[in-house]
Amino acid sequence: MNRNTHAREALEPIDRAIVDALHRDGRAPWSRVAEQVGVSAVTVRRRYESLHTQGLIRVIGATDVVRLGLGTPIYMRISNAHGDMDVLIPRLRERIEVRSFHTLLGSVDIAAEMVLPPDAEYSRLVAEITAGTSASAESLLLTHAFASGQDWAPPFETNEPTRLAPVKTEPAPHLELSQTEVKVLGMLMHDGRTSLGDLAASIGKSENTAARTIEQLKEYGVLDFRILVEPELLGFNTEFHLWLVVEPQHLRQTALTLAEHPSTKYLTATTGNCSLAGQFIVRDRTELFHYSTEVLGSLPGIRSAELSIQTATHKRVWTSIIEGKYTTDGQPPDPIEYLRPRS
Repeated sequence: MNRNTHAREALEPIDRAIVDALHRDGRAPWSRVAEQVGVSAVTVRRRYESLHTQGLIRVIGATDVVRLGLGTPIYMRISNAHGDMDVLIPRLRERIEVRSFHTLLGSVDIAAEMVLPPDAEYSRLVAEITAGTSASAESLLLTHAFASGQDWAPPFETNEPTRLAPVKTEPAPHLELSQTEVKVLGMLMHDGRTSLGDLAASIGKSENTAARTIEQLKEYGVLDFRILVEPELLGFNTEFHLWLVVEPQHLRQTALTLAEHPSTKYLTATTGNCSLAGQFIVRDRTELFHYSTEVLGSLPGIRSAELSIQTATHKRVWTSIIEGKYTTDGQPPDPIEYLRPRS
């Protein structure tokens, strides 16, 4: 149940194959994608550019903001917001601190993932978002992300989704980047297929230096190229959110088991009223009962589980979604520039 695609049909097989190839390397040369798809590079590029122009897909550079010290991840749950959606949705969409947010059906009306810059005042941010509305906000500090939504992908030739990166069992060590690395990473977060020429011009160095910087960021483990595409276009029609209370002695194993499940898009440990919070996906609502009884029911130590159906996604990874289409209007060309503390 998700209004993003407005009942559009799933992608054509050739476009699904292109998306599948780009899921694994969003910056792959068109010639390599063409080999995997079995058509010409000209056809691949033309079809990609058509989908991109329609706002159906985007390639982004995915990174770990915690490891880079760019901010503190916060999960905000907004309730009592039914009469104020027309105010809250634009406010959340325009805030750079909001990385992703969704409207839900259940006791929670809006779920937003935020990255709070080091010099930001959270109480002021909440007040500005909810001012003049009846909405109330609850905040959960995200303490460890086991699975990232950007690493979830349904392969074209199989029925089961897969993870494009291993489950994160331990936090990665902090990493300091050079100014050149920061600039290149920020531009690629906005558009993963930014040309080497544009990157070189931005950092005032050669295209070879820009290319080496990309490879260095990948070696550090802070840059992966991923493709954004709404799941309904891939045949997955029901996204939902879960908040779990898990007994402490079972928390780690339950989290690792759940993170490996093909329905898990995003999973994090939290503070507050729940132990784990996450975003999950199935092909349709008929699978929800099986998921609740067979998947959750088999995990040890779960004291309670709250499930809310996602009705719409309005922003993913700093990319706004308006009328089912990705748009970067009003979004910063370099998210890192806005997250770094001001000197």
